[in-house]
Amino acid sequence: MDFFDKYKFSSDNPDEFGININEFKKSDVLDESHLSNLLSTSIRITEDIIPQVYKSIKSVFRKLKVENQFDFFVTSDTYQANASCNLMSVSSKPYIILTSKLIELLNDKELEFVIGHEVAHYIYQHALYPNPQTTENRSLKLNILNLGRAAEISADRIGFLACGDLESSLRTNLKLASGLNDKHLNFKFSAYLDQLRELETLGKSETQLFSTHPSFLIRMQALIWFSMTKEYHEFFETKKKGSYSISDIDKKIENSIKKVIGNEIEVSNKEIIDRALLWGSLNLYLIDKKFTKSEQGKFIKQFGEKKALKAISFLKISNKDMLRKKVNDSFTEASHLLKSDKNLLFDDLKKICQTIDGNQSKKNATLNELSKVLGIK
Repeated sequence: MDFFDKYKFSSDNPDEFGININEFKKSDVLDESHLSNLLSTSIRITEDIIPQVYKSIKSVFRKLKVENQFDFFVTSDTYQANASCNLMSVSSKPYIILTSKLIELLNDKELEFVIGHEVAHYIYQHALYPNPQTTENRSLKLNILNLGRAAEISADRIGFLACGDLESSLRTNLKLASGLNDKHLNFKFSAYLDQLRELETLGKSETQLFSTHPSFLIRMQALIWFSMTKEYHEFFETKKKGSYSISDIDKKIENSIKKVIGNEIEVSNKEIIDRALLWGSLNLYLIDKKFTKSEQGKFIKQFGEKKALKAISFLKISNKDMLRKKVNDSFTEASHLLKSDKNLLFDDLKKICQTIDGNQSKKNATLNELSKVLGIK
């Protein structure tokens, strides 16, 4: 796993959602119900039956230096060029399915890119990531979608290493995006990067904001940048130093994605943090059931006159239950934030708490209650 972690996109971080991949345990019992269905409807890829594809599979595991623990199948689909890795988190022997259209569309090297990409999904355990369709909370959904897009960047990098060729990696993205083969496509990559610049110029795309995958144009750009890293050159032993580190290009990729999806995720997360911090602080100020002029002055200085005076005006027309609801609502909303954002919120709240007079044990008890709502220790 350490080998793959080296190339992982930094935004591909399940820990932000409380998911510890290291705690993942394979099932002791192989679920063969799906395998039975595959054996009856698809062809298992073996050296005897589909030798050329089998050769590509062997090449991938040789280059990645990992054991082939997969079953590979080809299924009849003349419309969709697709690949999938199934039972990634529950089966002790996962399987990868390639459609017939995919095999017909791609050459050997391009197929290696796809196989490496699917193997990476299993190695990184992307199947354990939350499903954006399981929540109606807009902020959480957007954060989950962002994680899913980051997972595709990580998998692309391993696909690139698996096929060992930049042009083949880029051609694969173009073929899968267009459905066209070599007969129709002219591989002038500068033209496609011009298309990316045009996409970025148009600004925020609601479609891309709610997409599970980054634009194929961004993925191509990300692969080109990856080929310029010192880590890439170390892997292929080219004796070149590389122009960037992976951390450098991770920032460039994040900026490229942001140009297309806009900054709603960042803005929304900050608004939620600010809202919870304001009402949580007010709750701490009122532990002793007093809100002196001096304390109001601190509160205004901390949150700005407009927000602070609005909250103070709310106190004048509300009761204890109404305030409690404001606090609970804002912290429940904040509980959907990324782990790092929740920790940032709570650290800021503790700093503010240190400036507030009152019984320390009561302040600690209030902080503990708020941390439970946030879902952090």
